[in-house]
Amino acid sequence: MSRPARVLWLHTQPEHYFNCMMDDLARHGDVEYVAAFSGKGAGWYKEVPVPVVAKTVFLRPRGGGGGMEGKSPTYFGKYHADWRADLYPLEFDVAIVAGYGYRTHREVIHDCRRRGIPVAMFSDSNMRSQMGTSLKDRVKRTVKKRMLHGIVRDVDLMLTANRLGVEYWKFYGAPEEKIVVCPYYADYGRVDAARQTERGAVLGRVGLQAQERVILSSARLVPAKGLDLMIKAFLRSGLAEKGYCYLIAGVGPLEGELKALAGTAEGKAVRFIGFQQPTDNLALMAHADVFVLPSVYEPHGIVVHEAMAAGTPVIASDVCGAAYDLVDAGVNGEIFRSGDAEDLRAKLLAVLGDAERARQLRVAARQKFERWFEEFSPIKVVDREVRRLLAGRAAKGAG
Repeated sequence: MSRPARVLWLHTQPEHYFNCMMDDLARHGDVEYVAAFSGKGAGWYKEVPVPVVAKTVFLRPRGGGGGMEGKSPTYFGKYHADWRADLYPLEFDVAIVAGYGYRTHREVIHDCRRRGIPVAMFSDSNMRSQMGTSLKDRVKRTVKKRMLHGIVRDVDLMLTANRLGVEYWKFYGAPEEKIVVCPYYADYGRVDAARQTERGAVLGRVGLQAQERVILSSARLVPAKGLDLMIKAFLRSGLAEKGYCYLIAGVGPLEGELKALAGTAEGKAVRFIGFQQPTDNLALMAHADVFVLPSVYEPHGIVVHEAMAAGTPVIASDVCGAAYDLVDAGVNGEIFRSGDAEDLRAKLLAVLGDAERARQLRVAARQKFERWFEEFSPIKVVDREVRRLLAGRAAKGAG
């Protein structure tokens, strides 16, 4: 009896959104899925550290004095001992590779092409990050086009996280028929459970009362996330005087600097609540009055669809890939000009200034998510495209 078709998905490290996607794909049909990871990583997730249903393998780093102990894979470095010995015994029929940022990932793509194994690449690259007009930016784009030529040639399919990713890959030479929108996934069953939690209990865990109004950002405390801009906009908005509290969930090197920026509001109207496990973070999203993603660099932003799935309107900067697909300005949230604190302040007041409008935004957020997910659920997209690649391989074999 022949075995089922098998799909290998090579990812960077175990993360909750990837783990649940692999498990839901494994449950979905008659195709087997194997999650392979090029690094350990993501040790801060206590909930579901690896896929439960899908088979899981880790590529072995070079040991024995190879200098890789305690380090992570890099763009150029030969990090893994022998990925071929780790992967090819799995006898996979299709490979999906997450990005081109690690040398091993590019090697897998090129080797699959050589062996006649259909290969797709998933990426969250965003055209908004390629818009610089300086000489350095122009030179970088030219060099990048040359570097990506082999990737574009060798992959059968580009799975890109949002429609700005479609423009990115068209710009770098991929034919449009090779590009399919396939966003990041999240544990939407857990999101629905979060919507049923009791507000008082959820807010009580972070020292707030049930009746208090909440603005939430969940992000690493690093420059790319633009949290300094949001703190400035919040303090200038007067929303603290109206009873709003700005919660920042995350950790990172800018914590001290951001707390200093909040000044006397820190620990009061502006609260840093540290890293939140996915279940707790989703519960906070579900009960926030608005979710804000103020990034100055954000290829996708999975938190946008998590928040909207929870029925929470979103304010996001215009560099956020997911915002272009999900946020309808004035309907379920707002998009502001990245780096513009005054525009962000205005958008905060527009969303929170009227209680009835805020309620309508919540309803619209969930409705937009449902329509979007019906069309772009990665479970549907990946299953459809994998079967198409398998059929193409079978046709070549028959020919």
